[in-house]
Amino acid sequence: MNKKEICGKIIFLIFKSSKKKELIIILQSMLDTSQSSLSLWLNCRPEIQHRINALLNYQAEYFRLRAQFHRQIQQLQYEFSSQFEPILDKQRTIISTRSISEFWLTILKNLDSYDYPIRSRDELCLKYLIDIRCIHEPLGFKLEFHFSPLNPFFTETILTKTYSIRIEFNETNPYQVYDGPEIDRCQGCSINWREDSNLTYEKRRRQPRKSFFDFFSPPIIPAGGIPSMTEDEQLCLEADIEFSLLLKQRVLPRAVLYYTGEALSIFDSDERMSQ
Repeated sequence: MNKKEICGKIIFLIFKSSKKKELIIILQSMLDTSQSSLSLWLNCRPEIQHRINALLNYQAEYFRLRAQFHRQIQQLQYEFSSQFEPILDKQRTIISTRSISEFWLTILKNLDSYDYPIRSRDELCLKYLIDIRCIHEPLGFKLEFHFSPLNPFFTETILTKTYSIRIEFNETNPYQVYDGPEIDRCQGCSINWREDSNLTYEKRRRQPRKSFFDFFSPPIIPAGGIPSMTEDEQLCLEADIEFSLLLKQRVLPRAVLYYTGEALSIFDSDERMSQ
Protein backbone atom coordinates (compact mmCIF):
# COMPACT_ATOMS: atom_id res chain seq x y z
CA MET A 1 0.00 0.00 0.00
CA ASN A 2 1.46 3.37 -0.98
CA LYS A 3 1.44 6.62 1.00
CA LYS A 4 -1.51 8.05 -0.92
CA GLU A 5 -3.68 5.00 -0.17
CA ILE A 6 -2.74 5.07 3.52
CA CYS A 7 -3.66 8.76 3.73
CA GLY A 8 -6.95 8.04 2.01
CA LYS A 9 -7.84 5.42 4.61
CA ILE A 10 -6.97 7.82 7.41
CA ILE A 11 -9.22 10.47 5.82
CA PHE A 12 -12.03 7.93 5.78
CA LEU A 13 -11.45 7.12 9.44
CA ILE A 14 -11.40 10.82 10.36
CA PHE A 15 -14.90 11.30 8.99
CA LYS A 16 -16.22 8.17 10.72
CA SER A 17 -14.40 8.27 14.04
CA SER A 18 -15.07 10.18 17.24
CA LYS A 19 -11.30 10.43 17.82
CA LYS A 20 -10.71 12.93 15.03
CA LYS A 21 -7.94 14.85 16.76
CA GLU A 22 -5.70 11.80 17.18
CA LEU A 23 -6.17 10.76 13.55
CA ILE A 24 -5.55 14.30 12.27
CA ILE A 25 -2.21 14.34 14.12
CA ILE A 26 -1.22 11.11 12.33
CA LEU A 27 -2.27 12.55 9.00
CA GLN A 28 -0.42 15.81 9.58
CA SER A 29 2.75 13.84 10.22
CA MET A 30 2.43 12.33 6.74
CA LEU A 31 1.29 15.38 4.79
CA ASP A 32 2.03 19.07 4.65
CA THR A 33 -1.55 20.13 5.34
CA SER A 34 -0.90 23.62 4.01
CA GLN A 35 -0.59 22.01 0.58
CA SER A 36 -2.93 19.06 0.91
CA SER A 37 -6.54 18.93 -0.16
CA LEU A 38 -7.42 18.41 3.50
CA SER A 39 -6.22 21.85 4.57
CA LEU A 40 -9.62 23.44 3.89
CA TRP A 41 -11.48 20.81 5.90
CA LEU A 42 -9.03 20.85 8.81
CA ASN A 43 -9.28 24.63 9.19
CA CYS A 44 -13.07 24.79 9.02
CA ARG A 45 -15.41 25.33 11.95
CA PRO A 46 -17.00 22.11 13.32
CA GLU A 47 -20.41 22.87 11.76
CA ILE A 48 -18.78 23.30 8.32
CA GLN A 49 -16.87 20.06 8.80
CA HIS A 50 -20.17 18.27 9.44
CA ARG A 51 -21.63 19.69 6.22
CA ILE A 52 -18.58 18.63 4.22
CA ASN A 53 -18.84 15.22 5.83
CA ALA A 54 -22.47 14.97 4.68
CA LEU A 55 -21.51 15.99 1.14
CA LEU A 56 -18.77 13.36 1.08
CA ASN A 57 -21.21 10.69 2.22
CA TYR A 58 -23.52 11.62 -0.67
CA GLN A 59 -20.49 11.48 -2.99
CA ALA A 60 -19.73 7.94 -1.83
CA GLU A 61 -23.41 7.01 -2.35
CA TYR A 62 -23.20 8.39 -5.91
CA PHE A 63 -20.05 6.33 -6.60
CA ARG A 64 -21.78 3.17 -5.35
CA LEU A 65 -24.69 3.79 -7.72
CA ARG A 66 -22.28 4.36 -10.63
CA ALA A 67 -20.61 1.04 -9.84
CA GLN A 68 -24.03 -0.63 -9.97
CA PHE A 69 -24.72 1.09 -13.31
CA HIS A 70 -21.45 -0.20 -14.80
CA ARG A 71 -22.13 -3.73 -13.50
CA GLN A 72 -25.41 -3.78 -15.40
CA ILE A 73 -23.79 -2.38 -18.55
CA GLN A 74 -21.15 -5.11 -18.40
CA GLN A 75 -23.85 -7.75 -17.92
CA LEU A 76 -25.82 -6.41 -20.91
CA GLN A 77 -22.73 -6.58 -23.11
CA TYR A 78 -22.20 -10.17 -22.04
CA GLU A 79 -25.84 -11.14 -22.67
CA PHE A 80 -26.09 -9.44 -26.08
CA SER A 81 -22.77 -10.81 -27.37
CA SER A 82 -24.44 -14.11 -28.30
CA GLN A 83 -27.02 -12.21 -30.38
CA PHE A 84 -24.34 -10.33 -32.32
CA GLU A 85 -22.48 -13.53 -33.12
CA PRO A 86 -24.76 -14.80 -35.97
CA ILE A 87 -24.28 -11.47 -37.78
CA LEU A 88 -20.53 -11.63 -37.36
CA ASP A 89 -20.55 -15.25 -38.59
CA LYS A 90 -22.21 -14.11 -41.83
CA GLN A 91 -19.48 -11.49 -42.29
CA ARG A 92 -16.78 -14.11 -41.65
CA THR A 93 -18.32 -16.37 -44.28
CA ILE A 94 -18.16 -13.64 -46.92
CA ILE A 95 -14.57 -12.75 -46.00
CA SER A 96 -13.38 -16.36 -46.15
CA THR A 97 -15.39 -17.69 -49.11
CA ARG A 98 -15.08 -14.58 -51.30
CA SER A 99 -11.34 -14.39 -50.69
CA ILE A 100 -11.19 -10.74 -49.65
CA SER A 101 -7.45 -10.28 -49.80
CA GLU A 102 -5.61 -9.62 -46.54
CA PHE A 103 -8.72 -8.28 -44.84
CA TRP A 104 -7.39 -8.15 -41.26
CA LEU A 105 -3.85 -7.19 -42.24
CA THR A 106 -5.29 -4.20 -44.10
CA ILE A 107 -7.31 -3.18 -41.04
CA LEU A 108 -4.30 -3.37 -38.72
CA LYS A 109 -2.19 -1.37 -41.19
CA ASN A 110 -4.95 1.23 -41.49
CA LEU A 111 -4.91 1.67 -37.70
CA ASP A 112 -1.22 2.58 -37.94
CA SER A 113 -0.76 2.08 -34.19
CA TYR A 114 2.19 4.01 -32.78
CA ASP A 115 2.66 1.43 -30.02
CA TYR A 116 2.15 -1.66 -32.19
CA PRO A 117 3.24 -0.74 -35.73
CA ILE A 118 3.14 -3.36 -38.47
CA ARG A 119 6.69 -3.96 -39.70
CA SER A 120 7.43 -5.47 -43.08
CA ARG A 121 8.49 -8.80 -41.56
CA ASP A 122 5.27 -8.83 -39.47
CA GLU A 123 3.24 -8.45 -42.63
CA LEU A 124 4.54 -11.74 -43.98
CA CYS A 125 2.99 -13.48 -40.97
CA LEU A 126 -0.15 -11.35 -40.64
CA LYS A 127 -1.14 -12.29 -44.18
CA TYR A 128 -2.22 -15.56 -42.57
CA LEU A 129 -4.49 -13.78 -40.05
CA ILE A 130 -8.03 -14.85 -40.96
CA ASP A 131 -10.09 -13.44 -38.07
CA ILE A 132 -10.04 -11.37 -34.88
CA ARG A 133 -12.76 -12.01 -32.34
CA CYS A 134 -13.78 -10.54 -28.99
CA ILE A 135 -15.19 -13.04 -26.49
CA HIS A 136 -17.21 -11.22 -23.83
CA GLU A 137 -17.09 -12.57 -20.29
CA PRO A 138 -19.00 -11.47 -17.15
CA LEU A 139 -15.99 -9.60 -15.77
CA GLY A 140 -13.70 -9.13 -18.72
CA PHE A 141 -13.07 -10.04 -22.33
CA LYS A 142 -10.72 -12.05 -24.50
CA LEU A 143 -9.30 -11.16 -27.91
CA GLU A 144 -8.66 -14.07 -30.25
CA PHE A 145 -6.43 -13.79 -33.31
CA HIS A 146 -7.16 -16.70 -35.67
CA PHE A 147 -4.49 -17.78 -38.13
CA SER A 148 -4.56 -20.14 -41.08
CA PRO A 149 -3.08 -23.61 -40.44
CA LEU A 150 -0.79 -22.84 -43.40
CA ASN A 151 0.98 -20.15 -41.36
CA PRO A 152 4.71 -21.05 -41.56
CA PHE A 153 5.79 -18.82 -38.63
CA PHE A 154 4.32 -20.58 -35.58
CA THR A 155 2.31 -23.68 -34.75
CA GLU A 156 -0.69 -22.09 -32.98
CA THR A 157 -3.81 -21.29 -34.98
CA ILE A 158 -5.21 -18.99 -32.25
CA LEU A 159 -3.34 -16.38 -30.21
CA THR A 160 -5.19 -14.90 -27.24
CA LYS A 161 -5.13 -11.85 -25.01
CA THR A 162 -7.32 -11.97 -21.88
CA TYR A 163 -8.38 -9.01 -19.71
CA SER A 164 -10.21 -8.94 -16.38
CA ILE A 165 -12.17 -5.88 -15.28
CA ARG A 166 -12.66 -4.47 -11.79
CA ILE A 167 -16.01 -2.72 -11.53
CA GLU A 168 -16.32 -2.21 -7.78
CA PHE A 169 -14.97 0.96 -6.23
CA ASN A 170 -12.79 0.99 -3.12
CA GLU A 171 -15.10 0.62 -0.09
CA THR A 172 -12.20 1.13 2.30
CA ASN A 173 -11.74 4.60 0.80
CA PRO A 174 -15.20 5.49 -0.58
CA TYR A 175 -14.32 9.16 -1.14
CA GLN A 176 -11.68 8.29 -3.72
CA VAL A 177 -12.69 9.31 -7.25
CA TYR A 178 -14.45 6.48 -9.11
CA ASP A 179 -14.14 6.72 -12.89
CA GLY A 180 -15.81 3.43 -13.76
CA PRO A 181 -14.50 -0.04 -14.64
CA GLU A 182 -10.75 -0.56 -14.79
CA ILE A 183 -8.70 -3.33 -16.35
CA ASP A 184 -6.73 -4.79 -13.47
CA ARG A 185 -5.29 -7.93 -15.09
CA CYS A 186 -4.16 -8.86 -18.57
CA GLN A 187 -2.60 -12.06 -19.84
CA GLY A 188 -1.05 -12.86 -23.19
CA CYS A 189 -0.07 -16.24 -24.55
CA SER A 190 3.07 -18.11 -25.48
CA ILE A 191 3.96 -18.46 -29.16
CA ASN A 192 5.66 -21.61 -30.40
CA TRP A 193 7.76 -20.14 -33.19
CA ARG A 194 9.03 -22.43 -35.89
CA GLU A 195 12.78 -22.63 -36.42
CA ASP A 196 14.34 -19.34 -37.59
CA SER A 197 10.88 -17.71 -37.73
CA ASN A 198 10.71 -15.79 -34.42
CA LEU A 199 9.70 -12.24 -35.34
CA THR A 200 10.36 -10.94 -31.81
CA TYR A 201 13.99 -12.10 -31.59
CA GLU A 202 16.99 -11.34 -33.80
CA LYS A 203 18.99 -14.53 -33.83
CA ARG A 204 22.12 -13.10 -35.45
CA ARG A 205 22.51 -10.38 -32.80
CA ARG A 206 20.99 -12.55 -30.08
CA GLN A 207 18.67 -9.85 -28.83
CA PRO A 208 14.94 -9.00 -28.85
CA ARG A 209 13.56 -6.91 -31.69
CA LYS A 210 10.38 -4.91 -31.97
CA SER A 211 7.41 -6.65 -33.49
CA PHE A 212 3.64 -6.40 -33.58
CA PHE A 213 3.65 -9.76 -31.80
CA ASP A 214 5.02 -8.09 -28.65
CA PHE A 215 1.34 -7.41 -28.06
CA PHE A 216 0.99 -10.99 -26.82
CA SER A 217 3.64 -10.50 -24.12
CA PRO A 218 2.23 -7.68 -21.95
CA PRO A 219 3.86 -6.39 -18.76
CA ILE A 220 3.16 -8.63 -15.78
CA ILE A 221 0.95 -6.93 -13.18
CA PRO A 222 2.39 -7.84 -9.75
CA ALA A 223 0.41 -8.76 -6.65
CA GLY A 224 0.54 -5.13 -5.52
CA GLY A 225 -1.41 -4.10 -8.62
CA ILE A 226 -0.68 -1.44 -11.22
CA PRO A 227 0.44 1.22 -8.68
CA SER A 228 3.38 -1.00 -7.71
CA MET A 229 4.69 -1.14 -11.30
CA THR A 230 7.50 1.09 -12.55
CA GLU A 231 6.62 4.15 -14.62
CA ASP A 232 7.89 2.52 -17.82
CA GLU A 233 5.88 -0.63 -17.11
CA GLN A 234 2.75 1.44 -16.49
CA LEU A 235 3.20 3.33 -19.76
CA CYS A 236 3.65 0.06 -21.62
CA LEU A 237 0.55 -1.39 -19.96
CA GLU A 238 -1.45 1.75 -20.73
CA ALA A 239 -0.55 1.46 -24.42
CA ASP A 240 -1.50 -2.22 -24.36
CA ILE A 241 -4.91 -1.50 -22.81
CA GLU A 242 -5.64 1.41 -25.16
CA PHE A 243 -4.93 -0.73 -28.22
CA SER A 244 -7.04 -3.62 -26.90
CA LEU A 245 -9.99 -1.34 -26.14
CA LEU A 246 -9.64 0.21 -29.59
CA LEU A 247 -10.01 -3.25 -31.13
CA LYS A 248 -12.86 -4.27 -28.81
CA GLN A 249 -14.96 -1.12 -28.86
CA ARG A 250 -14.31 0.45 -32.25
CA VAL A 251 -12.65 -1.85 -34.76
CA LEU A 252 -14.32 -5.24 -34.37
CA PRO A 253 -17.92 -3.92 -34.33
CA ARG A 254 -17.28 -2.05 -37.62
CA ALA A 255 -14.41 -4.00 -39.19
CA VAL A 256 -15.50 -3.51 -42.80
CA LEU A 257 -15.46 0.28 -42.31
CA TYR A 258 -11.88 0.09 -41.08
CA TYR A 259 -11.01 -2.10 -44.06
CA THR A 260 -12.38 0.47 -46.52
CA GLY A 261 -10.97 3.34 -44.46
CA GLU A 262 -14.35 5.03 -43.91
CA ALA A 263 -14.18 4.58 -40.12
CA LEU A 264 -10.80 6.25 -39.91
CA SER A 265 -12.15 9.73 -40.66
CA ILE A 266 -14.94 9.23 -38.10
CA PHE A 267 -12.38 8.09 -35.53
CA ASP A 268 -10.13 11.08 -36.23
CA SER A 269 -13.11 13.42 -35.91
CA ASP A 270 -14.08 11.89 -32.56
CA GLU A 271 -10.50 12.24 -31.35
CA ARG A 272 -10.41 15.93 -32.24
CA MET A 273 -13.74 16.58 -30.50
CA SER A 274 -12.51 14.87 -27.32
CA GLN A 275 -9.41 17.08 -27.15
